[in-house]
Amino acid sequence: MASSKNRMTTAIRFPEAIHEQLKEAADERDLSINFLVVKAVEEFLERLVPASEFRLTRV
Repeated sequence: MASSKNRMTTAIRFPEAIHEQLKEAADERDLSINFLVVKAVEEFLERLVPASEFRLTRV
């Protein structure tokens, strides 16, 4: 993971239900919502299909 001096601040709008789920998950684990979101995005990007291999199914 990047060091704190390489971080950017951004705003993401979550539906209320997802935000509540994130808050609950973070609280249960004594973690921040930010930490959970960063980890989730890192994992998502690792599994993301490369753009060169991505094909839309609709025309």
